[in-house]
Amino acid sequence: MTIATRRVLLVPYTDSLLSDFVVLNCCVKNRAQMNGPYTVSKAREVFERILSDRALYARAVLDSRTREYIGHIFISDIQSTPELGYIFDKAYWGQGIASEAVGAFFNKALRDLSISTVKATSNVDHPSSIRILEKLGFEKKGLSSDSHGPFFEYRFTSDVAVNESGILETQS
Repeated sequence: MTIATRRVLLVPYTDSLLSDFVVLNCCVKNRAQMNGPYTVSKAREVFERILSDRALYARAVLDSRTREYIGHIFISDIQSTPELGYIFDKAYWGQGIASEAVGAFFNKALRDLSISTVKATSNVDHPSSIRILEKLGFEKKGLSSDSHGPFFEYRFTSDVAVNESGILETQS
């Protein structure tokens, strides 16, 4: 199902988006805050997982006007500890597009997946990503570090996972 906002379309992945995904994820600048760029083979491997892994809920982000591929948003590990992640092309940074797209995606994902707790991380020196997470209601839970440097750990917890069919049944 497509999610539409004023400036973006969030669409399910198809094979036709492989080359766009590879270009986005092999770019050093695009992935500077995401533990560095992928190799082409790693990007292809991740793309194949997007198409086949039922524990991964992902959408391609397209510019609503030009239909150009501009980003990737996902929730991984749905059956265990869901984790939100996103990446956008550097040409679209600083315009509020990531905030718009991630907000629309996250609200729909919570409903579609009936999940109430989601984790996320952000490098400590990535204020834009930190702002997006805080706008969505994520709370900072800690500071960790790995071979790529220090990062904040965030958690979103909703009081109730939305189950629309359950709501309709209880109102009947």
